Amino acid sequence: MIWKTEHLDYFARDCFNGMCASRPDIWQVGYTQKNAAVLLKAKPTFDQFAVIVSGGAGNGPLFPGYVGEGLADAAAVGGPYSAPNAYAILEAGRMLGRKKGVLLLYNNFAGDYLNNDMAQEMLETEGIAVESVIVSDDVATALGEPKENRSGRCGIALLIKLAGAYAAAGMPLKEAAQKLRHAATRLGTLSLHLDEAQSMVCYGGGISGEPPIRTETHMDVHKAAEEVCRMLLADLQPTADEKLFLMINRLRMTSYADGYVMADAISRELPLHHDVAEVRCGVYSNVRDCYGYDFSILCMDAETCSYMSSRIQTDSFVI
Repeated sequence: MIWKTEHLDYFARDCFNGMCASRPDIWQVGYTQKNAAVLLKAKPTFDQFAVIVSGGAGNGPLFPGYVGEGLADAAAVGGPYSAPNAYAILEAGRMLGRKKGVLLLYNNFAGDYLNNDMAQEMLETEGIAVESVIVSDDVATALGEPKENRSGRCGIALLIKLAGAYAAAGMPLKEAAQKLRHAATRLGTLSLHLDEAQSMVCYGGGISGEPPIRTETHMDVHKAAEEVCRMLLADLQPTADEKLFLMINRLRMTSYADGYVMADAISRELPLHHDVAEVRCGVYSNVRDCYGYDFSILCMDAETCSYMSSRIQTDSFVI
């Protein structure tokens, strides 16, 4: 970050103003305050429940880049890499949820949980129906503990798409939340970071720089793809009636071409083990300043496949 400190207090506001100036057909600013702001779809839809995503925002599209048709109705973000406060989420819910309610969708971090939980209580006191879905897809966290204790990562992108599809289909809020909670249990994400100077591949390095759960001294893309598939499938244990949605998130120092080289390697390896329905490759989160990837797999039953089969184009990626 190159800007002077005083600008950081209004990071979210300034970012959202620029997004709306660039694409007023997609976005509008809904609410701003010091260290928090809300971005809305340009044309909110009030005859379906609203999908509100929230979390820290930094160098990638997660979370404001997921506001748009077929995805989220609003994103609440805080300062750089900081959770938004409860009042920003509250304002988003007030603006969008009075008719059909709101779905709060967020990653499993303490700040996000506390602020969404507080916002939910305040919205419910105003008579607005609220359901929360917490995403804990990082398979390299909370080792040896229940899956719900894991941290969230970029796999939430797939659940944002699924939530948007449920809302567009007119599904009731409670039913959609139940289905999304189940889908969250069938979602896993694993990171792969490369240190070319040390000829080292690191599996499971944390989103905030936590050490990896495994390292190897090789620079073989095919071997890395094999190991990613093995580790994720061992964790998720997909059943015979499930198909896989694979999302490859390219981290900041990884080239456009290298992203697709990895996509080629892993899209050859994964079908050797299980049926693959969809593959996407792009910049979906981009929070880490390193060379590498995040791999997210969603295990889908037939109904989920039908909701996830479309391709949605945003300003910066296809999902």
